[in-house]
Formats: sequence, structure tokens, C-alpha cells
Amino acid sequence: MRAILKSLFLLVCFVVPCLAQETPEWQLFGGYSLQRAGVREYFKTTPIIYTFRNDSVFMNGIEFSATENRNRWFGGTLDFSAYFRTPEVAGISNQQRIYSILYGPNFSIPTHGGTAELFHGGTLFAHALFGAANTSVHVTPTGPHASDFSFGMALGGGFDIPLQTGVSIRVLQADYMRTTAFSSGRNNFRFSAGVIFNTGKLK
Repeated sequence: MRAILKSLFLLVCFVVPCLAQETPEWQLFGGYSLQRAGVREYFKTTPIIYTFRNDSVFMNGIEFSATENRNRWFGGTLDFSAYFRTPEVAGISNQQRIYSILYGPNFSIPTHGGTAELFHGGTLFAHALFGAANTSVHVTPTGPHASDFSFGMALGGGFDIPLQTGVSIRVLQADYMRTTAFSSGRNNFRFSAGVIFNTGKLK
């Protein structure tokens, strides 16, 4: 993770500030994501009996999204994310997985004009995404398995910087994520960064 963040930091520091770009019709994002998530963990209370506890852990993952811009400040975003971790609890290996698919409005604020020099002509954005999440845990190699589909939402935003025509970098995206996995509300947080491919022009 440190190597990824260091690379992104160096890329931002040495990129040549770009001129104001036209708002693209489509923005396709893909990158690394880190989520602080509430999960279920199994462990043994006797040699043959398993029990579980709720815990919060950091999970590595990926995030992909497609944003269709309707004008310079408003659009819709379809977002998919997947997170993975296999911690050990008292010697028991728990394979954790969280997947989500969300959709909702996206609001953009291009930092053109007087602020272009300060923000490298980048774009601030905020979104409110709603949909479904699947949270699962599987004791490996053999043991209990639990999986639950639940409501999911992500409220947050971030900052994009154009690198060249058709390509931007998402310096940071931060979201509060809410699910109701295993019949309990779970307050999660995620942080993402990656590359955006811009295509099409607004009519």
C-alpha cells in the first residue's frame, strides 16, 4: 500500500498543470481501494464448536465506476467495488469478502478560472450512491460459512486532476459506506485512488 500511495504522490507532484478541459460525456475510473469495514469473525470455543464475533478490519480492494455527465456539474455514477482479507482469529483462518454495486447522482465543481493554478485545473466532486452489498465470511479450509445481501450506500467525494487529453488521476476519493449485513448496521469507510479515462463530448 505504501508503494502505491508513494507512486501516486510523485505523479501528482511532477505532473505539468493542464489547461482547462472540456467536461467529457463519460468518465471510466479504476483503481486501488482501502476499506475499514465491520465483519464477522469465527473462532473455536471448544475443539469442535465455533462461535463468532463482530470486528472492524482494514480490507484491500479494487473499485471501478462509470460516470455519465449530463452537463458540466451533474451526472450519474455506477460503482462496483470488491474487498478481500483473510485474517486469523485464535488460529482460525477467516476468508472475508465484501462486494457492492451502487448507483446515484454525481455533482462536479471544475476548479477553472482563478483557482486553476492552485488546483492544476482539477475537479472536485461529491456523490450519493445507493444499491446492494454482499458480505461473506468462510472459515478455511473447512468450517462455518455466512453470506448476506443487504442494502448499501456510499456518501462522499474526492478530487481529480487532468494529466493529458482523455486521462485524469483520482488523487483521493473518500466515502462513508453503510450496510446492514447480518441484520446489523455497519458503518464502513473507504479510500480510493486511481486512473480515469475520459471519452465523448457533451452535446
